[in-house]
Order: sequence, then C-alpha cells, then structure tokens
Amino acid sequence: MLLISSLSTEILFWLVTLVALVLTVVFWHKLTPTKWQHITGRVSAIIFIQVFALASTGITINRAGEFYASWGDLFGSKNQLSKIAIAPNLLAQISAKDIAQARRTAGGSLIFREVIKGATSGISDVVFVVLPPKIAAQMEANPSSPSVGNDYQVVELFPGYPGVPQTWIGSMDGITTLENLENAGRVQNTIAIIPAINVAPGEDTECLNFVGGPQVETWITSDMHEFATRFLGVDARPWNSFGYSTGGWCASQVAIRHPDLYSNAVSLAGYFKPLFSLGVSKREKNFLTNEYDLIASLKKTPSTQHLLIIASQKDKFTNAAAQNFMKDASTLIPIRYIPIPIGGHNTNVWKPFVSTAFEWINEQNPIAVATTP
Repeated sequence: MLLISSLSTEILFWLVTLVALVLTVVFWHKLTPTKWQHITGRVSAIIFIQVFALASTGITINRAGEFYASWGDLFGSKNQLSKIAIAPNLLAQISAKDIAQARRTAGGSLIFREVIKGATSGISDVVFVVLPPKIAAQMEANPSSPSVGNDYQVVELFPGYPGVPQTWIGSMDGITTLENLENAGRVQNTIAIIPAINVAPGEDTECLNFVGGPQVETWITSDMHEFATRFLGVDARPWNSFGYSTGGWCASQVAIRHPDLYSNAVSLAGYFKPLFSLGVSKREKNFLTNEYDLIASLKKTPSTQHLLIIASQKDKFTNAAAQNFMKDASTLIPIRYIPIPIGGHNTNVWKPFVSTAFEWINEQNPIAVATTP
C-alpha cells in the first residue's frame, strides 16, 4: 500500500517523475511540432512531469513536516475512523494485549494508538498515549495487572494545522526529548496524551466548539480526560497543555478556559485569538471571537495556572500576538516569556525549545511521590 508518509511512496513518485522526464527528452524529437497528435503528446508529457514533480515535492515536504498522516487526511476523508472507533461504553482499561501491541521506543517508552469516539463530543478520531520508561517497565513486568501508579504528571500535546499527532513523535522529536529528560532524571515520569485536533476534514477548527458543528474543544478536554481515566486509570490531578503553532493557541485556550482540568500551559509559536477558515460565517466568527476571548475569561475567573510563551522574534505574526497578549494578560496570569532570537515559523526553529518547555512544566508541578495503599 502506498502510504503518504512512507519512504517507498516518496521514492516511487520521484522515480516516476525522473523516468517520465528521461523518456520525454529521449523521444522528444519524434513528436514533431507539425502534427496535432504529436503536439498533444508533448503537452501531455509536460503536464504529466509537472504534476508528478509537484506531487513528489509535496510528499517529501509532508514526510519532513508530518502534516498529513494518510491520503484520507489530505483529501478530507475520515469516514473510516467512525467505523472502527471504540465507543465510550466499550472502552476498557489497558490490558496485557494492549501492552504487547504497543510500540516501544529506543528510550523505553510505550506508544499506544487508539481510535475512540468522544463520550461527549461524539467525535471519532485518533489519540496517542505515551507512557514514560519507568511506568512502561512496570507495566511490562506486571502485564496481568498493569497500573500507572501515583508517580507521574500528565501533559497533553497539540500539533499545528495542518498537522497530526504523530508530529510530536516524529519530526518534532517531542517524545524522544521527553524520555531523554526522564531517563536523565531532569523531569518526573510524564504521561503524554496526544489527540488529533484536525478532526473535521478540510477544516481548521481551531480547537473550538462550533454551534451545530464539531465540538473540538470538548473532544480535547473532557473527552480526553475521560478516556485517560478509563484507559490508563489516571486520577483527577490537573494536566499540563503544550502545543506549537495552532496547537499553541489550543494549549493556552484549554488551560485558561478549564482551570479545573489544567494547571500549566506552553504556547510555542502560538497565538491567542482564533483564526477562522474561509467557510465560517461573519455571525459565527463574531460569536466565537467573543466566546473565546481569553482576556475576558481571565478577568472573569482569576487564574491559578502558569503560562510559558515561546516565540521567535523573526516570526512577526506569532511574536506580535504574544506581545499583545502579554500586555493585556500580565497582571491576570503568571507568564514567562522566552524569545527565540533567530528563525521563522517552522519545526527546526522550535525543536531546540521543546526540552526547555518540558523542564519548565516539571518545575511548576510538585514532584509526584508514589504511595503505598
């Protein structure tokens, strides 16, 4: 199968492009410019080469940035997920079979991929769960009665748009960075929950609840907490949120609007007001802009959360958004700001600051200590 993110697909598309180019050059002289059939052949060959060259370039860029996980994501089709999603009432706690089927990383973490239906939102999509090395080892040693114990913190990670949860595992090196910090003793055991946020085909939903539309905020907040409770057995301790680009907005938004569920948030190259797709009506934009006014939310409910903002000074839009937000919010919520001196809006600029963010999150949370019942 030709997966959009596989190396074999990339090689095949570039090979077809190269072969078509060589054949066109070799046989070009036989397609004389006097016959309409030959003119059509020349034009068709040129178009074919250009189409495959563009497609090959797109596949290469996608493999580097992990914007789409499948052809269905690219062309806006997720119907198959609703057919295989686990219904809320059928979701069971993690089992020995789940552990055996999980992917184990070189650093010792366990990665689970689940397709679930949100208990409240009704959204069916993918969520990845990453267990840190120590907890993974405990579970593998006792698969008949796996438990995450009490010694952990939870971080929910959000990708950008377009983007998929796998970006945190792949091109952002988020999980590798996190487990290196854990194995070095620089952060405590950290369970990572990484849900899909681009759940409506072809739409940038900005992690919002739309009137009569997708309830994405509910999916990434209450649905994810219920899922983690049922699947992992985590308790009610507040989580941390962390996202980049659009995910940075999502991380700030959920933490500020749900102080009962989140204690800290990290916005990496994020912004602080929703950006709407072209299809959203003016009336709905006005409603959602008012509904998701973070400054108004902070003024209404005093915040106990802490917020870390990391922005590149060369990334004019997100840095300006950060400066404007901090000007209005600095007296309403504790904020730490870390400027990135060079670079624009891309993963290569952000990756060196992922470890900074994880260490900051760890500093905000008291060290969890396992207790004996």
